[in-house]
Amino acid sequence: MKLLIETPARLHLGLIDMNGNLGRMYGSLGVAIDRPNIVLEAELLPSGAEDGTLKVEGLEAERVAACARRFRERYPSGAPARLCLKGGIPPHVGLGSGTQLALAVGAVLARLGAVTVGPPALAQAMGRGTHSGVGIAAFQGGGFILDGGHALAGADHKAPPVLVQCAFPEAWRWVVVVPGAPPGISGAYEERAFRTLPPAPQGLVEQVCRRLVMQLLPALVEQDIVAFGEALTAIQQLVGDSFAAIQGGRFANTLSSDLIAYLLAHGAHGAGQSSWGPAVYALARDDRHGAGLLEAAQDYLASAGRGEAHLARAANHGAQIRVLDPVT
Repeated sequence: MKLLIETPARLHLGLIDMNGNLGRMYGSLGVAIDRPNIVLEAELLPSGAEDGTLKVEGLEAERVAACARRFRERYPSGAPARLCLKGGIPPHVGLGSGTQLALAVGAVLARLGAVTVGPPALAQAMGRGTHSGVGIAAFQGGGFILDGGHALAGADHKAPPVLVQCAFPEAWRWVVVVPGAPPGISGAYEERAFRTLPPAPQGLVEQVCRRLVMQLLPALVEQDIVAFGEALTAIQQLVGDSFAAIQGGRFANTLSSDLIAYLLAHGAHGAGQSSWGPAVYALARDDRHGAGLLEAAQDYLASAGRGEAHLARAANHGAQIRVLDPVT
């Protein structure tokens, strides 16, 4: 059997509550986007291969192999397999590569080994969803996502509950810009950052929640891009302020910060930083508007001397697995 799995990337639009005095922390919102993608091929090795044999080829072989080892520590099916990463999401730029790669590897190995496991349990086994459930929900169903964070008492490291998951307007576009700036924090440094980050002021969190419930979500339902973008930009600024002690400012670096201001000045309906950056995004009403913003972003990057940008739409579906060869 040969399989091909393709996953969306995701924009992380902000953590909601970095205060926690109501007994829950984090909560997050984001959206799945149609590019870039994890594209992973997997197949059972021919009869005669020893149980547990794993061959890894293609892009980012070390990361793929590490994900496969983690899966097999939890689900030792023994099925010999070959994995080949044909397309990837740039790591540590804020587009969710770690979660999508881990879940893609786990999903295909589970299918090849006849292991029954859903995305939430798979994410827990693969160590994903520690702070945000957006990447897991994007893998499972795509679209716009809001999760409810983690309970502080009796935390069991399960994925946060998904409160809202719905289709994102088909016509709206995202300009995704990855400036040539230092990578966002990850791994052990990210864990230390969350442990040492001072609690956000209660008033700031209350402003985020009011913008979310009384402006962003209604605007999404009514497909009012002006109100949605205004709320998104305001939330990004408030969330950025709550992370300033770690980032050294509202956003990860001066280039990302300047890009956000530049895109807003050139007509973006909303703009912000995805996760720890350096990736930033701008919201456009349609293809034509998006093309103009993309050109503006590329002009800015050319003057800055580094970076890349592309136009994306929401991916209103999760990861998709195709069977390429049902018989080995």
